Order: sequence, then C-alpha cells, then structure tokens
Amino acid sequence: MKAQISAVIITFNEEARIERCLRSLDWVDEIIVVDSFSTDRTVELCRRYTDKVYQHPWPNSYARQRTIASQYAAHEWHLSLDADEVVTKALRDEIIEAVNASRDIAAFRIPRREYFAGKWIKAGGWYPQYKTILFRRSSGAWEKPIHEEFIVQGKQSPLKNPILHDGYGDFKLFMQKFNHYSSLEAERNFTTHHPRSVNLWKALFKPLERFYGRFIRHRGYRDGIHGFYMAAVIAINYFLTEMKVYELICQEEGKRDWDVEYRRSAVGADAEGK
Repeated sequence: MKAQISAVIITFNEEARIERCLRSLDWVDEIIVVDSFSTDRTVELCRRYTDKVYQHPWPNSYARQRTIASQYAAHEWHLSLDADEVVTKALRDEIIEAVNASRDIAAFRIPRREYFAGKWIKAGGWYPQYKTILFRRSSGAWEKPIHEEFIVQGKQSPLKNPILHDGYGDFKLFMQKFNHYSSLEAERNFTTHHPRSVNLWKALFKPLERFYGRFIRHRGYRDGIHGFYMAAVIAINYFLTEMKVYELICQEEGKRDWDVEYRRSAVGADAEGK
C-alpha cells in the first residue's frame, strides 16, 4: 500500500514566500499549516492550497510549535518544512520512492541548499547541510527551542537531492536573523542556567573558533565575500549571545541595587509613607 505523507509547515508573516513552498507540495496527501497569527496575507494565501490552516500563539519555542503542528496531521510520515523552503521535482520523486520502499527506516536526512543574497552557497558548512525533516511521527520528538531538531529513535538514511532554502534574502536580513537568534539564546541560557558572570571563553575565543571553522576548515572562502560575511556573522552571533547574557545579569543586579537605593532615599521613604 502506498505510504501517505503529511507536509507540516509553521508560518508567521510569510506572504512573500509561502506560495512557492505550497506549490511544490501538490503531490503530498495533505498540507498542514500552523500560523502564529500573521498580520499579512499569509493565512489567506495558505487557504488557497489547503483547508487545514490553523492558528496558534507563538510558544517561544520552534520545537514546541512544530510539535503542536504535527498533532493536526493525519498520517504517520511527516515532511516538516519552513515557508522559505521548496521541494524540487527530483527530490519529490526521490521522497516518494524512498518512503514507499522503506521498511526499517525511521527517518530520512535531506541536504539543504542555501540561496543567500543572489548566490547559491557552496561551502562554509552550509552545503551539504543535512536536516532530518522527513520522518515517521512515532519515531522521535522535536527538541531545542532554537535551531530545533527532530531527534529520532531508529535508523536514518540520507537522500541525494537537496531541498532549496531561501531564508536569508540579503546581508541585512541575515544579520537581523542572527541578532534575533542571539537574543533568544541569551534569554534561554539566562533563564535555564542563572549565570552570575559572563563566560569569557564563549565571548572571546569561541567566535574566533567558529569563524575559523566556517571560513577556513569548511572552506567558506570558496564563496568569496558571501562566505566571509556569513562566517563573520556566525562568529559575532556567539559574542552577542554572551554579551546579552551579561546584560541580563547586570539588569537583574541593577534592579536590586535600584530598589535598595530607592528605599534608602528620602523620595523612596516619602513615597512609601503616603
């Protein structure tokens, strides 16, 4: 019997790119979209391609939102996508053949091909970058609130044809996204680990190690200025994360100091006495 596949997508304000994604999925058995209350035409456009469009508040975790979205799907096999990804015809044919031939395979890892600022990226650890986005729902679970992963219990197999990813657009958007990621990561680290001081290793040396890894070891220099910029922003992201953790530490300590000084002051005493 032919295996059935649910394509599962999470969205927020993706009117510029969502239709390319949805058009590339006209072969799946159902399309599930869970939207975080977009303020543009995303939901309207999605409903042209599927009647299974739902809205759910953003839970501050990509893994959690994908888990919520998966609960709406009817089939065991899931193809989990972002709105800025496109399935090629070659990948479509390979997925259909692989899923129907699979017996003991729990998931397939698919390479992702990055398009950035008008250029296909060939190196720097960006290609081939394999993602576990085709899997049996019962084989694992989504983990990590940022840069989420589907952690599989079972056998995985790689596919050959890549999915196309147009997630960064231009230099400005690339920087904006990683600035956003560093904020999310800093808040998560601060809330989870309650650090009392900045981690100098991560702040000073890890950015250098990451730049070397992306630009030299993974040969990001093959992509010229694009590769240099991407490696540099990845490095800066680690520095910003630690500085934002430090900022949160200072804000917490500063609030305590403010409260103490406020209570000592005449203004504070007068205010509390009224």
